[in-house]
Amino acid sequence: MPPAFHAITTGLLNGLLLFALLAVLLRIVLQWRDHNPRSPLAIAADRGALWAASLGGLLALAAIITGFAIWAPSAAINSPVMRNKLLTAALLVVTYAIFLAIRWKLGEALWQSKTVSAFYGLVALAGFHWSMVTSSIGGDIAGIPSGYETIVRLSGVETRFTYYLPTWVLIVIVVLSVAMLVVAFTDRESAEGSDDQQPARTSA
Repeated sequence: MPPAFHAITTGLLNGLLLFALLAVLLRIVLQWRDHNPRSPLAIAADRGALWAASLGGLLALAAIITGFAIWAPSAAINSPVMRNKLLTAALLVVTYAIFLAIRWKLGEALWQSKTVSAFYGLVALAGFHWSMVTSSIGGDIAGIPSGYETIVRLSGVETRFTYYLPTWVLIVIVVLSVAMLVVAFTDRESAEGSDDQQPARTSA
């Protein structure tokens, strides 16, 4: 398969994921400004992010398939750079699977909580980051690096060698994971408390 098919697929993927990220950020800004949640702009931003991420998820799988059509699996296994590319591609798919699961599970109700919507935005940002990392590694392999690798190196990771995370990055991940669990359980308890305080409905 010509490499152009893979380049076109990844280009469309990055464009869709960028659109999804910008739409989510716009919806968060409207929420924090106490904008009407049923306004045409708010509804368009929410649904636009959902559909762009859904199409992006399909294109991510297509990009993986077209990538394997260019490079044999043996090359991916034996090359540290290719292993990094496969790892970041897997993180990309998992991140947007979480993104879509949150939206399909909560629906438009996710915008009723600023905490949940902020986490939703962080997931979108993380997914776009992994798409950029994956594409930049591919560009580096093709001999046309994008320069995005310099941002990745700030976290102590060198994309050209075997992927590893420095100790301080692992500590940050653990702290953030614990913080997200605390926020999730706190938000759930507050929601259950508000439900208990509502008066029971009686039939006439």
